[in-house]
Amino acid sequence: MTRYLANYWSLYREFMEVFKNFKYRDIPIAMLTNFYQHIDSNLKKKMENENFPASLLNPEIEQAMIQPYFEGVLEKIRAPFMKESIDGKTLINMDYTRLPEITFRTWFDPSQTIILSRSKTAHLHGIRNESILKYEVINNKVSETLIKSAKYVFTKHQNHPAFGNEFFQNTFLTRIPLMVKTINAVYNLLDHLPISTIVVGTTEDMLSRTLAIVGSIRGIKSICLQHGILMGEEAFMPVFTTLIGAYGEYEKRWYVQRGLEMDRIAEIGHPKYDQIFTSLRTDSKEVITKLGLSSEKETLLIITGPQIDFIKFEKLMKNLSDNPRLQIIIKPHPWEIGKGRFKIYTELEKKYPSIKVYTSRENILYELIPAVDGVVSTLSTVVLESILFNKPVFIYNFMNSNRAYDYFDSLGEYIQTDPNRLTEVISAYFSSDEHQKLYAHIRREYLSKSYNDGSSGEKLAHVIKNFNQ
Repeated sequence: MTRYLANYWSLYREFMEVFKNFKYRDIPIAMLTNFYQHIDSNLKKKMENENFPASLLNPEIEQAMIQPYFEGVLEKIRAPFMKESIDGKTLINMDYTRLPEITFRTWFDPSQTIILSRSKTAHLHGIRNESILKYEVINNKVSETLIKSAKYVFTKHQNHPAFGNEFFQNTFLTRIPLMVKTINAVYNLLDHLPISTIVVGTTEDMLSRTLAIVGSIRGIKSICLQHGILMGEEAFMPVFTTLIGAYGEYEKRWYVQRGLEMDRIAEIGHPKYDQIFTSLRTDSKEVITKLGLSSEKETLLIITGPQIDFIKFEKLMKNLSDNPRLQIIIKPHPWEIGKGRFKIYTELEKKYPSIKVYTSRENILYELIPAVDGVVSTLSTVVLESILFNKPVFIYNFMNSNRAYDYFDSLGEYIQTDPNRLTEVISAYFSSDEHQKLYAHIRREYLSKSYNDGSSGEKLAHVIKNFNQ
């Protein structure tokens, strides 16, 4: 682990210990909040320092003990036995699961499934829909009491690097009413609906995490799908559900290294990628000409992301623009588009005639990838999607981060930290049959360790069926 992550997990454990008696309906409140969101930039910088552990009350937690520690907390509140009920229904929380409509219609029996969503409609994809708003109950007195108790705990730790941090305190205190409301809502929902299995897309958000925890108290089994590639450790650990879905062998090793038992890892990939194998393709020339580009040139799709080194990125774009055979589509990250932070890309568009920036919120990624000749991406889920689409993918690792990422290291020279070297790799690929054969071999090796093969919806349905046998 990096110094920051070592401090992060030690601090998280300390937070759990300091607030271990701080409960509502037997649930430790500290377990419900998304811990990394309490850490501001100033505290984060301190946590990157070698001297930070000296200010903590407990020894550093080892990587292999991350899940076991939290497991010890969860075991105290879980039901001793999980339900095995053929009468219960599967509850799917739509937030972050990203299941396509075809998955619902093909693999989920409407009579045995309930969707939980923010929509007020009675049905989604032919399946009964419920809104969590229907089950919410406000309890101001409980929230006020908990806030008062939490403030008292914080006053006893005024000199603590985290618990004495104003941002840390405020984010926790302001979330207490939401935690109380969410716990009550989930209990009410499970009181009214016959549920035997819960499916969530992440346990980062409070509702999904509460569904998993309260579900386990009620003896209800659950599975969390992998919502993206394992780039932020804090977003995937600890595991709160009975099973965790995994994209491939990399993920399996990753979870085991952090103390999760092997039999809690489901080898399913993710159903959202199934449509890559089944969807009809729009004519490539039509897609390219629609964007005002030439169908005679080789087209590269550039995928961006927050927190990249823009000096390196601009150098890469200049290098590629110097090649008269190439034309470039830059697709900013949805976060950048939502925040209006894509000016650097439009400036490049003005500077280089071969660059076109696509800033529409319309999601046409699955039309763009099949239409282009190659994808140049930051460390992103789009890399995986491009591989599944059988497109050459070139990765620029220009991340400004407090840790190293090895997720795509198996792709060898197709991931680079130097823009000039990556330019050479791209040029070699498009000018050499030998390099194209090499990439094809690397791609086959990568896919041999991936569980995404077009049958993830079926695998998920199979896991749920086994839950209830």
